Amino acid sequence: MATFDGLVKEVLPYVPGCPDSLVLNNLRSATIDLCEKSKAYIYDLDAITTVSGVYEYEFDQPTGTDVHQILWMTYNGDDLDPITPRSLELNYPDWRDRSALPQVYLQKDVNSFWLVPVPNATLSNGILASVALKPKRTSNNIDTKFSDSYRDGIIYGALHRLLRIPNRDWTDVGSANNYFSLFSEEVRQAELKGRGGDLGVPRKVHYKGVGLNPRKRYRRYGKEIDY
Repeated sequence: MATFDGLVKEVLPYVPGCPDSLVLNNLRSATIDLCEKSKAYIYDLDAITTVSGVYEYEFDQPTGTDVHQILWMTYNGDDLDPITPRSLELNYPDWRDRSALPQVYLQKDVNSFWLVPVPNATLSNGILASVALKPKRTSNNIDTKFSDSYRDGIIYGALHRLLRIPNRDWTDVGSANNYFSLFSEEVRQAELKGRGGDLGVPRKVHYKGVGLNPRKRYRRYGKEIDY
């Protein structure tokens, strides 16, 4: 697992005087934002055994992560459809009192989901599912492969958040807006990759000196820095 601490030093030169803890918190928030918008942090859950008469089941996701969204789910090899709480109550008003072959699922929260109708049989390894993950708000870790693949987007998102904080030595709203555009493009690319697509567009590393040599940036004070 990679850590957000490992990315702090990449951000600090562009927000002089910013506390390490604030940088870390914004790296985590940017990562969560990227994960929620792109659904690119994909994880296939271990098979789940269903129990007759039990409709609520917990996810077994990696430590330090939450399940943002179920991408697909099957029961005994058949696809289940997602359903919203409102549709559930409208279409299955007495679902808690009925047991049958499950047809739909409802994600209750980041830790659990419901099967509807209530399963009428115990089925070993009956549920297969793929989910989109995101780091917990308290986590300092992120999957190494994901961190390596979306490092630029995470840093862009953190810089956008930090540079727009008002009345700080490092405040720079114009640069914050530029980083938001770069972050949004990274999200779009991540979403395509998550769905198995690729624009085939060459990617350049951009930080505060947009379009400059990727290892040379300029602070507001005109000093060139390497990182």
